[in-house]
Amino acid sequence: MRHTRIRTRQRESHTDSYVRRIPLGFLKGILASNKVETTEYEPLKVEAQNFLNLLHDPDALELVEDLLIWKDEPNEIFDIIENIVAMRSRDFFLESEKDEINELYGFCAGIACDNRITLGEVETLISRLDSYSKIRDDRRVLNLRNAARRSIADGRITPEESDDICSWITHLVGDSATDTGIATFGNVGVLEGALDDHNDIVFDNRMFVLTGKFTLGPRKAIQGMILDRGGEFKNSVCRNTHYLCVAAEASRDWRHSHEGLKIMRAIELRKEGQGPNLVHEGTLAHALSR
Repeated sequence: MRHTRIRTRQRESHTDSYVRRIPLGFLKGILASNKVETTEYEPLKVEAQNFLNLLHDPDALELVEDLLIWKDEPNEIFDIIENIVAMRSRDFFLESEKDEINELYGFCAGIACDNRITLGEVETLISRLDSYSKIRDDRRVLNLRNAARRSIADGRITPEESDDICSWITHLVGDSATDTGIATFGNVGVLEGALDDHNDIVFDNRMFVLTGKFTLGPRKAIQGMILDRGGEFKNSVCRNTHYLCVAAEASRDWRHSHEGLKIMRAIELRKEGQGPNLVHEGTLAHALSR
């Protein structure tokens, strides 16, 4: 029996430690059902590959290899992941609120990665959500918690209830592979209240703020297109910001894995009735193409 080797690092940057919280949470989500389903293999491979690309971690490469070697042995894969989680948990400590929330987001993505939620996963999810007081007022978290509690009222999870919980998890952590339903690290969660119609975006004398890593091109190029259409831009969200444009891909510098400080500030201002309009990258791209 070969288990993935875990390498302990003597020194690690704050950013690397921050990024590692999400994969660890994701793996804990995989373990929440006390078994690994073959339908979770592909999401596991995607997550490990993303981890490898971000940090060039040889352990992630070994996990990808193990998924091929033990493709017909889900119990073996479970043991390997359990070993990784045990070792990583000893190496990394939850030092702040950010670490806790990042791990929670990873956990949510992990339990939903096969688009199926079990009773055990829901019970563990509720327990974890109840322990995070800092985000209890987040409407997405509240909706997810309520859906989870409703689903276990009769002691079982129906396919419809499973789909409902997966949908609310996608609202919280995003879904970076909509064609396969695989929720992975690095994607932006659903922004409630975001503009759906690109025709609602007005450029002339309007203030824009950009956040995240845009697939449209470099941020300066996008700012140039906004200026060409009569708009203005700033680097921070304030009361005179008209639009906060959010990239499809999260930035590694964001406070939480799926939510940056600009987004958090915009949501605070919107609650006060004076916040900017939220705009997804796709909507902005359509508006710029007019």
